[in-house]
Amino acid sequence: MKINGKSLAVSIGLLAVLLIVLLVESSIFISGPSRKYEEKIDEQMSAIRDTYKEIKNLRRDAFYYITYVGEDADNYVWFNDKGKAIVSRKKDTEQTDKVKQEVQKRYGAKEIQVALGYGYDNPVYVVDCSAGEILLDYDSLKEVYYLKKGEA
Repeated sequence: MKINGKSLAVSIGLLAVLLIVLLVESSIFISGPSRKYEEKIDEQMSAIRDTYKEIKNLRRDAFYYITYVGEDADNYVWFNDKGKAIVSRKKDTEQTDKVKQEVQKRYGAKEIQVALGYGYDNPVYVVDCSAGEILLDYDSLKEVYYLKKGEA
């Protein structure tokens, strides 16, 4: 059986086109949902910024609920995923330094980073440290959640 060079070239060309189509389709399938998810987050943050013009340093937090935390001149404000303010605290009630001391004392942790978040039903300090992830109640500093490093 003799191999025809022209038909071989057409077959290789068709395989190359098929491969390109499959690669393009798979990349769209994989990145499509991710892009949609990121657009949804951007829309939620834009809605909050449009409604609350004074809000700065807005960031997303996901624990039990998806919430957003931002600040204005006097307050920290927590928003739900619909963009509605759910709770606020005066800035002068923040205890970040005390939180770091408590985490170091209770858990023997080092490299402590503190952010604001929302626990099961109230604001919390989200602590990421060498001991793991710890959520402490904003007002009482009681432990709300503790995930040791290395556990999932």
